[in-house]
Amino acid sequence: MRIGIVGGGAAGLAAAVTACQLGAEVLLLEQTDRVGKKILSTGNGKCNFTNSRMGAEYYHSETADLLPCFVPQDSVPRVLDFFSGLGMLYREKNGGYYPYSEQAQTVLDVLRFALESYGERAQVRTGCRVEKVLPLKDGRVSLELLEKEPDQPPDASGKNGGFQNNKNTRSRLTFDRVILACGGKAAPKTGSDGSGYGLLRQLGLSCVPVVPSLVQLRCKEKEFSAVAGVRTQAVVRLFVDGKQTDEQAGEVQLTDYGISGIPVFQLSRHASYGVSRGQTVTASLDVLPRFSKEQWTDFLFARKKQFGNRAMEQFCSGLLHKKLCALFLKKCGIRPNQRADSVSDDQIRQFAGLCKRWQMTIERPNGFDMAQVCAGGLSLKEINRDFSLKKYPRIYVVGELLDVDGLCGGYNLHWAWMSGMEAASAAAGAANT
Repeated sequence: MRIGIVGGGAAGLAAAVTACQLGAEVLLLEQTDRVGKKILSTGNGKCNFTNSRMGAEYYHSETADLLPCFVPQDSVPRVLDFFSGLGMLYREKNGGYYPYSEQAQTVLDVLRFALESYGERAQVRTGCRVEKVLPLKDGRVSLELLEKEPDQPPDASGKNGGFQNNKNTRSRLTFDRVILACGGKAAPKTGSDGSGYGLLRQLGLSCVPVVPSLVQLRCKEKEFSAVAGVRTQAVVRLFVDGKQTDEQAGEVQLTDYGISGIPVFQLSRHASYGVSRGQTVTASLDVLPRFSKEQWTDFLFARKKQFGNRAMEQFCSGLLHKKLCALFLKKCGIRPNQRADSVSDDQIRQFAGLCKRWQMTIERPNGFDMAQVCAGGLSLKEINRDFSLKKYPRIYVVGELLDVDGLCGGYNLHWAWMSGMEAASAAAGAANT
């Protein structure tokens, strides 16, 4: 009995190890020169690999009503037991779980070492691109491969490791079960170039449109160069065609082109879909979330009475980041050297309003090359609870290929591990019966 796994990322590696643990023979096919590239960049290199707070509410999907079936709370202990069984120590910080070393390399190493321990039963073939998935009449599944010659450098795009040239070998392999773990389109340099969606289309399956998620947002206003590099606590509210779709709080990072930081990442999928549909997408920042607008306005008027003889540059000292103060004063038509007692009440109210509702127009998200994950993919309606395709029960789809994307905090890696483990358990178990 053989299981073919397409893709050597988090989901594919978890599936390969699980299948071997259950006695299956595995061939893992990866199109780049090594497995697990994307794992190394997760959690800023520390790899937040799961989270104690787990449930459907931490994920997005077009079929959100199906998520509770696929993301049970008790999946966290299973993921922890899986890595503990591979010999990895871990620690918990604010709900997030990290390898004790706080090095993503540790997570990849324990997965690689586990596969190596199974010898010939666990084979890994890199530089190998799957171009067709062919369900056979006898129930088995064939994969058509394009294999790169070992000495070939990547092509100019760097996306496909040299598959565009003529020095490639074509072959076909047949398996009892196949698990598609090709990844989505986020971070294409790590191998997630979207080729998996093409394999799904060959099988007659359609996908929810795919857009960048957990990504920075670019704004149309030209004022951001003046505040580039500023970090501030804020509440970010997102509006699509004037209707608020999301709200997130935390540290926002301002760049020369727009906004970044975890709160921005968390709502970026809504912005991406809005822009892709041609809708008007705007955001507002409340950079003083501890105050109501009325409290902040009253505070500024009281401060004006107390320090009316100060220049506004001094008047604002310590209230906000200096770059933010300078920008807001300019937008209100207030000169930095203007005395506070000469500033009109309307200008004070305008300044207070900007602090509580700084509005901007979202031009577009950054591209897939900057995104941590992508939203969209194969609908959950197309798969069974064990991640097998309803149309082809011996083919399984896992990880980012599915229309499921999580919040920051280890949720997307958890989805990869869990879906890979579930699919492999079903595939290995079914093939042994």
